[in-house]
Amino acid sequence: MERRIVGIVPPDHARISKWINALALKYGDLLECTVIGKSLLDREIFALRIGNNLSGRRVLYCGGVHGREWITSLLLMVLAEDILEQYAKGGRICEMDVRRLLDASGLVIIPALNPDGIDISVNSAADPGLKNLLSAELLEKCGNTAFCRRWKSNARGVDLNRNFNAGWDDMRLAALERGITGPSSEGWTGKYPESEPETRAVVNLCESMRFRHMIAFHSQGEVIYWNYREFTPPRAHIMARILAMSSGYTLSEPDRLAGAAGLKDWFMEKYGAPAFTVEVGCGECPLPLSGFRFMYHRLREMLVLGIAM
Repeated sequence: MERRIVGIVPPDHARISKWINALALKYGDLLECTVIGKSLLDREIFALRIGNNLSGRRVLYCGGVHGREWITSLLLMVLAEDILEQYAKGGRICEMDVRRLLDASGLVIIPALNPDGIDISVNSAADPGLKNLLSAELLEKCGNTAFCRRWKSNARGVDLNRNFNAGWDDMRLAALERGITGPSSEGWTGKYPESEPETRAVVNLCESMRFRHMIAFHSQGEVIYWNYREFTPPRAHIMARILAMSSGYTLSEPDRLAGAAGLKDWFMEKYGAPAFTVEVGCGECPLPLSGFRFMYHRLREMLVLGIAM
């Protein structure tokens, strides 16, 4: 059996970079890797392009939005390797012809939108660059391994999924009600919408490459969020039902404290196109790697259907 490039290990920035370089070397013209931006601490934000990205059927998958949800970055890197392997040899995933699918549709994967936050969680240590971005009080907390492991925000203490320009004022008020008034390990919206380089990186990508639909991967809960206020297109519910039936996940609507300013919400409001948040796995984040293989194989069909729809 051929040795895999992507290992089932926590995917910090160094590992993701190494995996992407190895995949690009192995699969040549089948994979195009671009850097769509840099994080606050100067880490590259990668986008992997596979298939026919000149078609009007481009799809965006985005993971690693929250630091402690790094298992979504691993999920998308394993998926990328699976797709490339089957594309190269004319194989199938869950009875779907990968070459035929990707010759008709383009897939763009952002495996880790928040590389700084992921490194804080995975490596459980305060990055030296944080001293210029966080308060002394928050830096002191970052010296605690358990606190770091549960870090969601970027290096400035902004929750990226509260930083998009879609109902941002509502999320700012909700954060204030919870006592979150500035940089925090989770929940802070930032000073204004799209204040963060990571947020702007994916916004700029979407504006330069129009996508048919997109899926943002988070953890945990085994639920799929599919609507956003009056901006939900009619076909979104049908597509969400297909994703739910394939995965066994539950369709849900977010509560008020999680109902706006996310990537899904911005995409739906901006483009009037379907967008979904898939909360993978179940348990306390960061989810343990012991359950990864089961989770991935359970979602494999849904991940390919998400391209085909």
